[in-house]
Amino acid sequence: MSTRAHLSSTPASLWWALASFLGLAKLAVFVLDSNPQFVLGDSMSYLTTAMLGWIPPDRSFVYGFLVYNVTTRARSLSSLVAVQTCAGIVTALVTALILVRFFRAPFFIAAAMAVAVAIEPQQLLYERFVMTESVSTAFFAVFLLLVLKYLHSRKMWVLIAVQVAGVVLIAFRLTYVPLVAATTLIGPFMAYLPVRNRVQLAVHLLMSVSLFVGLHTAYKYWNGYLSKLPAAYLYADGYFLIATVSPLVTPADTDVPELVPVLSRPLAYASGPNQIISRKAELYLAEGLVARLKEALKDDYQVNVEAKRIAYRVIRRDPFGCIRLAVQTYLLFYSREYMSESMRQEAGMRELEPGQLKILSNYHLDARGLPFMKSLTRQYYLASWPFFLLLLHTPVALLLAAALVRPGKRRLLWFLVLITGLQVATVQMLEVEPSTRYLHPVTVPFVIAIGVCATRLFRSHVPSGDYVE
Repeated sequence: MSTRAHLSSTPASLWWALASFLGLAKLAVFVLDSNPQFVLGDSMSYLTTAMLGWIPPDRSFVYGFLVYNVTTRARSLSSLVAVQTCAGIVTALVTALILVRFFRAPFFIAAAMAVAVAIEPQQLLYERFVMTESVSTAFFAVFLLLVLKYLHSRKMWVLIAVQVAGVVLIAFRLTYVPLVAATTLIGPFMAYLPVRNRVQLAVHLLMSVSLFVGLHTAYKYWNGYLSKLPAAYLYADGYFLIATVSPLVTPADTDVPELVPVLSRPLAYASGPNQIISRKAELYLAEGLVARLKEALKDDYQVNVEAKRIAYRVIRRDPFGCIRLAVQTYLLFYSREYMSESMRQEAGMRELEPGQLKILSNYHLDARGLPFMKSLTRQYYLASWPFFLLLLHTPVALLLAAALVRPGKRRLLWFLVLITGLQVATVQMLEVEPSTRYLHPVTVPFVIAIGVCATRLFRSHVPSGDYVE
């Protein structure tokens, strides 16, 4: 039975029943926990964009525009929670569709995996937050669906759709850029393995790269136009990079005379035995490395450019030192004490300042008690640290799934291994601290791996002509 025939053999009524069940489950959780929530820096940036049209230098402005369009009439963030809840349903349904369409999972297994995605701790939590997570993960699931369809069909229109979905994805969350860039190059090669038609492969590769360059250049020019700065994805990515590698920075890593004295001074925070957990302070605090660079050059745009150049030099000069920092970041995920505090911060458990309360009052919201409210989704999330250790090892789960399926499906799983491994590695290599939030999209491939393994187990115990490949 072909994958298309297998999909069409699933009655539409079952899909409608699954969508209805997910909707009712989400509604039940919404009734029990409907308050909007906030992570202070991120959420306030998005709300400022929504209210004033301000373009943040370090975050998505597109999400701020979405918040404006969703909330402008009612001036209520409950509208945003509802939209993000619907995005969670989309993520769950697309995950089930991937399992049925490409891995020929029985519908009941795909439905169970959809429910697992829908009730995943961070999914429920961030549907309530003024954050990009819920919407961007829905687009990520659609992106995976399109890429897998391209690998299966090799159709040009699907390749074009992949690139369009990719630029929409990075417009909401820039951490997806490495993943989308890798897909641009890897996708055509994996679609044509083993290579029998080099001309067709070259045409698809050229189209993929051209679309990537064209669409992403357009996005950068749009950002530059709105920010009144040269075209770029962000104007603070250098700050994050230099803070990440700050323990390895030396004066030799810059050729700007004004910055040599700055880099010659000992770091204020990330120079002691706790350097791996102090890099965030070098990014945000007044005596940190980024603040010192800003004080020396007096031009935020130029500081970001130079910070990026310094960070790239450090990476080239001391790659093993960067790997050491990444390994130390990875090991922090196993520290229950550290992760407990980190997860409290990710759950928005910090006192709101008067200015932030004033912003939220524009949405008819008295938010003084929200950060420490023991809500259902927050308590569920805070109790889920062991689950995030599993998510961290999603590439291993995908490798196991690849070992269990028949050869015809392994190419799809190998692709998922590559891009999921890249996403997990990005969490370790490019962030100043371990964060469960950056693992949120990995839930989709993790559940796909579980669904594939469950399908294999089911078929080995329940032989049926309906499931013969």
